[in-house]
Formats: sequence, C-alpha cells, structure tokens
Amino acid sequence: MTSNSRFMAPSEYGSKVATMLFAHFPARLLFLSLTLLSLLLWTPKALFAEEKNPVETKKSARDNTTEGLLANTEKMIEQLIFQIESQKNNTAESGELAENTNPAPFFSCIPNIKPIIGSITSAFGRRLHPVYNVALFHTGIDFAASEGTRVHSTGDGVVSFSGYDKGYGQKITINHGYGFKTVYAHLSKSLVRQGQRVNRGEIIALSGNTGLSTGPHLHYEVQKDNVQVNPTAYFFDQNNPDKFITTQKTSPEPSGNNS
Repeated sequence: MTSNSRFMAPSEYGSKVATMLFAHFPARLLFLSLTLLSLLLWTPKALFAEEKNPVETKKSARDNTTEGLLANTEKMIEQLIFQIESQKNNTAESGELAENTNPAPFFSCIPNIKPIIGSITSAFGRRLHPVYNVALFHTGIDFAASEGTRVHSTGDGVVSFSGYDKGYGQKITINHGYGFKTVYAHLSKSLVRQGQRVNRGEIIALSGNTGLSTGPHLHYEVQKDNVQVNPTAYFFDQNNPDKFITTQKTSPEPSGNNS
C-alpha cells in the first residue's frame, strides 16, 4: 500500500508554521507575542530569586556592606600599626653608624675596664625598677657618681652615636668591632662626636642625671652581637687575665629598663 504523503524537512515545516501564524494573527500582535516569549525565556534567574526571597537578598547586601566596612577598618588599623612601628624605629638608634669595619687589634677593643670611678649601685639582671616600682630586667650596671665625673671609653672603637635618646638621656654608643658595643647613659655632657675614633681610657663624657633617672649616676652596658651581657664579666682581673674575654649569654627581657 502506497501513500502520497511525504516526509517534510524541518526548514520546510518551519516555513509552513510561519505562514499559518501570519495568516491567522496580525503581524503586530505576533511580533509582540514573540517579544514577550523571548523575555520570559531569557530573564536571569537572579531576578526570580530576588522576587521569591527579597529578605535574603537584602540580608546578603547588608552582609556585603559589613564585610566591606570590616575590611576597610582592618586596613586602617594595619596602616596605623605601620605608622607606630615606623615612629618607634625612628629613634636615636636609627641614626647609629654601621658596623666598625676597620677595628683596632682584638685585645685593644675588648671593653675590659670600668668606665668611671665609683661603686656599682645596681647590678645586671632582674631588679625592682626605681621609677616604675615593678620587677624589670636591668640591661646594664649603674655606677654611683656625682654630676660631672669623667667617663672613660672601656676599649678602642668608633663613636657610633652621641646625642639624646629618650630614657637614656644624653648617651654615647661606641662600636668596638668584633661584635662589641658599649653604651654610656644619663650623661651631663658628651665630649666626642659621631664617627670619632677613641682609645681605651680616653675621656669621652661627663656623668649626669639626664633621661629617666632618679639621681646622678652612670648607666653602662656591654653588647655582644647585639645582645646585652653582664659588663662585670669583662672587667680585667689581675689574678685571672683571661676573664675579660668570656661572655655570658643572658638575653634580657624587653623593658627599656635603663635607669
């Protein structure tokens, strides 16, 4: 049994459907209907989600705003901390000369004598701070001395700092090379300048009562490889001439306790 019907290609079928639509509907109405249909098909899902749950959308927007404020606040705090650290580091020590690259012979540089004539009134180590009245680590030793007493360099070296430094008051730092530095604080007058070479026993300053101090005295520190050590371990002893080259690796607590 045969049939006169035949299979129509999709393009031919589409043409017939279009002809039928234009025959039964006005062109303007048909165009409007197709436009509306396309809008419904291609509208983003986010619009439907917002209409379906507007409370969650507003909450999300509010959360985004809060996160933005927190991020900005954290950024401001980080900038403030950076400024504080920059100001903290911009102290007198930041102007200190670099390492002594051409030191004198080793034994001439060791800080092995007392810097001043006087008795030790406060030792190296933990103590009750005379101003703050709390237990803090004393990073050096104090010598009793009336104002104007001569202060001597304890070893050959180069003056890396000479000036005023907050709690230390008028201060001198000498870089002796070989990792050694000495600090002389609460001075009334400095007699040397930055960059000047000095020898052991040379008068470098006069003692005083500047900075955080309860009375005239000399605060003296010895640093080995940027760590404060007990200065008395380096004082020359006639009965034990090798004593002054020993070190005591005691790491002080950060306190600024230099009175």
